[in-house]
Amino acid sequence: MTGDERCLELEVSEHLFSLATESLRLRSNETRRLQTLESFLEDRAGMPSVLEGCEPQTIRDHLTAVPTRGDIRIDLTIAKSSADDLNEVKRILSEGLGSEISLGDTLSIMLFQYVADQKLMQVLQRSGMAEELRASTAGPEPGDNVVSLR
Repeated sequence: MTGDERCLELEVSEHLFSLATESLRLRSNETRRLQTLESFLEDRAGMPSVLEGCEPQTIRDHLTAVPTRGDIRIDLTIAKSSADDLNEVKRILSEGLGSEISLGDTLSIMLFQYVADQKLMQVLQRSGMAEELRASTAGPEPGDNVVSLR
């Protein structure tokens, strides 16, 4: 391990372990490359969208249904920048929930959000609405007369 990496050791439940393997299967199929939990975190920890649509009660319900702590050990080695991003996500989620959560809880919420987003896209694709959603959430087309107010 270099100074630019951080080692995380998590003891997770069988439920969280299953959520992680399902997330990695979906992510691997999405990217058409074999993914690891480390690569998932490298790609997703810094994304602000990981927090969008997370209602506090939904997160609490998830953490109740999928307990974090258990007897399955997961060792992760991630870049320091990803560890910092993960800690920032943890801080924001803790503030939103009004109580401190663990890094394992944070990972669980991120995995849950990813699986939920993937399942939603599958439903939208089957119904033919995926392209409409992409078009409605895409930015303006080049040449559009749009002025950003930010």
